[in-house]
Amino acid sequence: MENVMLKINNLTTEFKTETGIFPAVSGINLTINRGETLCIVGESGSGKTVGSLSLMQLLPPSGKIASGEIWFENTNLLQLKKKEISNVRGKSIAMIFQDPMSALDPVFPCGSQIIEAIRSHEKVSRKEASEKAKELLKQVGIPHPETVMKAFPHELSGGMSQRVMIAMALSCNPKLLIADEPTTALDVTVQAQILKLLKKIRIERNMSIMLITHDLGVVAEMADRVAVMYAGQIVEEGDVKSIFNNPKHPYTKGLLKSVPSLEDSNGKKLYTITGSVPSIASMPKGCRFSPRCPEAASACFEIEPKMNQLEQQSKVKCLIFEKGGKWET
Repeated sequence: MENVMLKINNLTTEFKTETGIFPAVSGINLTINRGETLCIVGESGSGKTVGSLSLMQLLPPSGKIASGEIWFENTNLLQLKKKEISNVRGKSIAMIFQDPMSALDPVFPCGSQIIEAIRSHEKVSRKEASEKAKELLKQVGIPHPETVMKAFPHELSGGMSQRVMIAMALSCNPKLLIADEPTTALDVTVQAQILKLLKKIRIERNMSIMLITHDLGVVAEMADRVAVMYAGQIVEEGDVKSIFNNPKHPYTKGLLKSVPSLEDSNGKKLYTITGSVPSIASMPKGCRFSPRCPEAASACFEIEPKMNQLEQQSKVKCLIFEKGGKWET
């Protein structure tokens, strides 16, 4: 337990809609160790971002945490007052978002925004904060930090804006960095640069990273461990090699089969998972993946599976792995 940085126990987050109150994430259990990268992967609508916003307590007014615990080191974040969680947010836990152009304030120069982030958590002069901001911009690979300090967000490219966001997130030397689809809006070359930068920073600072993505290429490049989410639940968890080489859950298998391969013959139709992720207001009975699952038995439509602990620290939420998998088809 000494190596555990973050532990989430049975987290459920609900949203109020016009038709009622429904859970967007249900019974999430996760741990992140010091210095490791945990990738959370799944389709859009699977609950990945809601889980991270719950951790940071940045949910919109319609959302609330209904139950659970979020332990960061020895503190349950859900028991902290607003001022106390503000002191944790940005200092001990930082977050970078999918679209840096919308995350940065358009009316202030980039340098001012980094300086404000530093001074909100550290008792330093504006001059000292300015020097630290320039150094951070150098660390994230910006060649002319003085120019970028004076620039407004709209004057920067997507890649440069994301580097500014990373510099801001690192400004108070966080122990945990949450990266929500940090390369989605960037071209392939810049994506590779940002991922290389995140790996370098993690090693240099012994920092933990929770990386949220739908891109399995990013997972293969970055992850130590992987948690696969579907319809607000974690359906499989394990180290990156076991997930890629020996996936257990039918949903994980489907995601991996959906990735294009250079070895595929010309004209071969790309595999797709039929259907779509259900809305929070219309979750199916039993296993939530059962309406789309090619391996579903009759029991899968009636019985919700438990999370089963398997060998080598891997877990899977599937009836196949309960009671020896002897269910009637």
